Amino acid sequence: FLLIANYFGGSVSVLPILEDGSLGEATDVKNDAGKIGPTTAVNAPEGSFAFSGHDRTHAHMIQSDPSGRFVLHVDLGLDKIYIWRFDENTGKLTANDPPAISLPPGDGPRHFHFHPNGRWFYSIQEEGSTIVLFDYDSKRGTLSSRQTISTLPPEFKGSNFCSEILVSPDGKFVYAGNRLHDSIGIFAVGPEGELTWVADEWTRGNYPRSFSFDPTGNFLYCGNQRADNIAIFQVNTSTGKLKFTNHYAAVGNPSHIVFLDLAEKQ
Repeated sequence: FLLIANYFGGSVSVLPILEDGSLGEATDVKNDAGKIGPTTAVNAPEGSFAFSGHDRTHAHMIQSDPSGRFVLHVDLGLDKIYIWRFDENTGKLTANDPPAISLPPGDGPRHFHFHPNGRWFYSIQEEGSTIVLFDYDSKRGTLSSRQTISTLPPEFKGSNFCSEILVSPDGKFVYAGNRLHDSIGIFAVGPEGELTWVADEWTRGNYPRSFSFDPTGNFLYCGNQRADNIAIFQVNTSTGKLKFTNHYAAVGNPSHIVFLDLAEKQ
């Protein structure tokens, strides 16, 4: 099955992947509904003048948990994370108990990433410029918030919109994209999943919308959307810090980066 978040439609859907790789008719569609959050985030950085996208429902990301038994999706406009029980035989979504959790009004959950251990769940808020650490109960499919930390340097004041969040393949660090600050915030993961600020790295471009580790985990590729480039960084796996390699790839308006593992043809 293919899980889809429809940003402007404010809905999520499930499509079966057929034997020939084509997509069948949707097996389920869920429309988000509820009270839209305020245009100014509760946790907006001091001095921010940015107005958020809280004009309607905006389903921004959907993904299954590591077990595949539950599916989670975020709605930026409603400031909620929804949790569904997933039937892998029928492709149907059933609301979990509870069906959703709320984040601070206006903060705008955008993306999330599970820690490799499957017990910690990190959500990044686009307008609030925060990361929230949740404890995830894989048996019940529930989230319990435990820590909220800014994605920005302690001295920063002004406007920012967050973008991507990734946990390093070894689970030791979390990386958060700051689009108006043009940086990636780097955080160390503590023994209980808690985050501690390490550093921030200028992305060598404007509006870093997406970034991804290469399959080795030794390099990070960052798409600077308004600079029309992908900047390449070496990852220090001991400290988590990034070092620019002095290499760019010219790409118009990069919005997402995915590495493909292509098997050799027999």
